[in-house]
Amino acid sequence: MRRLSLVIAAALTFSGATASAQARPAAHSLPVTTPADLPVAAGQASYVNLGGAVRDIVVGDPSIADVSLVNDRTLVVLGKRPGVTTLLAFGSGGRALADRQIVVSENGGGAVTVYRGASASNYACAVQCTRLAAPTAGAPATP
Repeated sequence: MRRLSLVIAAALTFSGATASAQARPAAHSLPVTTPADLPVAAGQASYVNLGGAVRDIVVGDPSIADVSLVNDRTLVVLGKRPGVTTLLAFGSGGRALADRQIVVSENGGGAVTVYRGASASNYACAVQCTRLAAPTAGAPATP
């Protein structure tokens, strides 16, 4: 039950920060991945080194990416299908070790957000871009 409460609290905190950050369009028209983003191609893997021993791992949408533990400080992220999800890792006492956005594309690459006025459309991009079905939090989908 404690872990569930921790996961819910982390998800609510993260979604509020994401919504307020994404409600303000960036100065440039096509932002690509930020340093907190982890681009992974579908069917490929990447690793994340943590600053401490991990106790709990949360993946927002396990149908997009899967995470495995190599040792207490290293995670391997496997891209399953194009999309964007969140990776949260917590150490002892609930200390946050990682808060990363995983961007899975068909052939590697990153994410692109296209802003039209107040609305935003997200794409997972590599050689070709794939529009993500879910709209950005706090922004309506565009046709």
